[in-house]
Amino acid sequence: MPRRKTDGAAQLAALRAAEAEYCREHPVYFVENYCHIEDKDAPDLIAPFTLWPGQKKALKAFASHRLCVVLKARQLGFTWLALAEAARLLVLWPGRTVVGLSRSEEEAKELVRRLGVMLRYMPEFAQPAAAAPPGWRGAVFEITALRVTLRFPDGPPGVFQAFPSGPSVGRSFTADLIVIDEWAFQQFAREIWASAFPVVNRPEGGRVIGLSTIKRGTLFEEIFTGRGNGFHKLFLPWSADPRRDKAWYRRTLAVLGRDRTLQEYPASVEEALTVPGGAFFPEVSEATHRAGPLPEKARRYVALDYGLDMLSAHWIAVDEGGRAVVYREFDAPDLTIGQAAREVLQRCKDEEIELVLAPPDLWNRSQESGRSRAQLFSEAGLALTRSSRDFAAGCAAMKEWLAPGASGVPAMTLGEVPRLWECLARIQKDEHNPNVYAKTPHDLTHDVDSLRYFCVWWKDPAPAAEQTPRAVWEPDLFEDYENADEEGKAYLLRRYGDPWK
Repeated sequence: MPRRKTDGAAQLAALRAAEAEYCREHPVYFVENYCHIEDKDAPDLIAPFTLWPGQKKALKAFASHRLCVVLKARQLGFTWLALAEAARLLVLWPGRTVVGLSRSEEEAKELVRRLGVMLRYMPEFAQPAAAAPPGWRGAVFEITALRVTLRFPDGPPGVFQAFPSGPSVGRSFTADLIVIDEWAFQQFAREIWASAFPVVNRPEGGRVIGLSTIKRGTLFEEIFTGRGNGFHKLFLPWSADPRRDKAWYRRTLAVLGRDRTLQEYPASVEEALTVPGGAFFPEVSEATHRAGPLPEKARRYVALDYGLDMLSAHWIAVDEGGRAVVYREFDAPDLTIGQAAREVLQRCKDEEIELVLAPPDLWNRSQESGRSRAQLFSEAGLALTRSSRDFAAGCAAMKEWLAPGASGVPAMTLGEVPRLWECLARIQKDEHNPNVYAKTPHDLTHDVDSLRYFCVWWKDPAPAAEQTPRAVWEPDLFEDYENADEEGKAYLLRRYGDPWK
């Protein structure tokens, strides 16, 4: 009799091992046979995780690709799906670590709670540490607010650790899988990615599953739309839930309105990435704003935005009819003022540049030296003209320049300036003031700010007849003249004309 019990236990262990091996190779089988989720429409709330076709496709991608990013409509069960893949990893491979990243501490706790639901309804592979049946030789788990620990009789423990959004979350972990929930809405998305990616960036292992609905102008959008970044990209439309039909969609439209429905329940990638009311410059498109040849007669300007984090400069030609072409750009970080001036002057080549327009804060004097950055630019050979500090007026001026006219042709077109094209397409309206563009993410604003300094300043078109252009000698220009040496004074008179004549 004892012999038969031993044989039975051995057979059960062998069956469990064979089943585990099959589940390692077949993620869909594992989820549909061993995972339960909370279903608000189920009679008992807890229901087997029966996968829709789109979920099956995504689950297979999670298992086979190291980097996955998912753009999706709302309420398609993808947080549960990512946690199911985390559960498969944790219960079938001892010693694995999974990190879950959420927007807030409460949402991080929710990830742990949901994983706990799955484990409690997975008695074939895991048992609560305090209630494991006698003779149990499988994994046991313990749950705290932000952590799940699985212990194995013959292997190292597995860990699921959840973190709320923070600049350096997960830095001390070496993880096998990172799940980033609602990635587009993470407060410190770029900092998180910079610290989290090295956690899984090993030559032979480590995976990332990033999930989110869309928010324009974010790192998530940049990763999803970027080419050659190594991510496997998936899109799931509102119809991925087979229970949603056209009648459901019409009811949703009636309740939420078109703009909100397109954002929360897109039908296509194009629809998701063209959120009405979100982009600040929706009028800019290849069809209407791609520039032709440069005009033969034109006044040429440079507009720039400068800081140690980025120099962004643009060259603009304005013809006799007052139409402008942005025909050159230059962006570079970590340049001193002298280096920035040389880079701009070098790219001016032999062109006659009327003015170099710059933000007013460059005229603020340093408390240490008593000199402004504009003065330092001038000493480096690049004389600047102060543009307006009126942000709202600048945004309005940009809209005027870029709006297609009655003929469908805008007053300003864009040449080979790929970074400016990208920033104008991605920058969003300010959430609190739709009349201006958002100042975050900051890396999108440098090029747009540079162009704004031209748009808010420029008044006169190129002269119909040849004449020497003259500039208005504002107080700061007189100040530059007074502080310049003889060579500098001669340059200013040559460039801006003699104000005493």
